[in-house]
Amino acid sequence: MARMVSENVVDECEYSLAVSGLRTHGASSQRGAGETLNRRPRIEFTKLAPVLNVRDLMSERRFYEALGLPVIYEGPEYPDFIAFGTNSVDFGIQKAHTDNDPPSVLTWQIGVSDIDAAIAVCDDHGLDYTVDVQTPRHDWVYRRLLLTSPSGYRVALEGPTET
Repeated sequence: MARMVSENVVDECEYSLAVSGLRTHGASSQRGAGETLNRRPRIEFTKLAPVLNVRDLMSERRFYEALGLPVIYEGPEYPDFIAFGTNSVDFGIQKAHTDNDPPSVLTWQIGVSDIDAAIAVCDDHGLDYTVDVQTPRHDWVYRRLLLTSPSGYRVALEGPTET
């Protein structure tokens, strides 16, 4: 079996530090410059595009379109699949072939730049929601809109930090 290896190899320790943000807060690796603990090929992930299994494809479509997410694919090649996308969000929905329990599987948390605009959109489209105020610390407060999609997925629209 053929195997292609990337020239851009990243040490796992360096990658973990970079991803966790520790490197930006002054942490450094325990080895000297140019020294490598373990060279391995890595996968360069380009995007996350989950696919949700739904009971009612058209009800789910209307729900996500009401939130302002545009359909970017719908076609005869995959008749039971619809994809939505923006510059920062890509996902699909497909007809579930068996029963599932969405609330126990996933909370779909999507960041929004203006929570008040999200409230207005939900009101305009008659979408039921609850406003959830989160205060993890005294200097960190934000609001989320908690909705339920037609198939039962929990959808949390998370606004920016408020002061």
